[in-house]
Amino acid sequence: KASLYIWAKVPNGYSSAEFASLLLENQNVVVTPGSGYGPSGEGYIRLSLTLSDEDLEKAIARLSEWKVPSGS
Repeated sequence: KASLYIWAKVPNGYSSAEFASLLLENQNVVVTPGSGYGPSGEGYIRLSLTLSDEDLEKAIARLSEWKVPSGS
């Protein structure tokens, strides 16, 4: 089914807010912490697909190149 968002599980050792902050600080990619959508959202981030194709491709490239540090 179609949606404008992708929900992705965060790596072990991170809360959704911690991982969203890490993405912004390290890769300049903005995502929404799942915890903002209630307890069931914790452990996930939400990525929006509502931006231009060019910006989406840039974000995907940044994410693809990034080596996620081990969580605490």
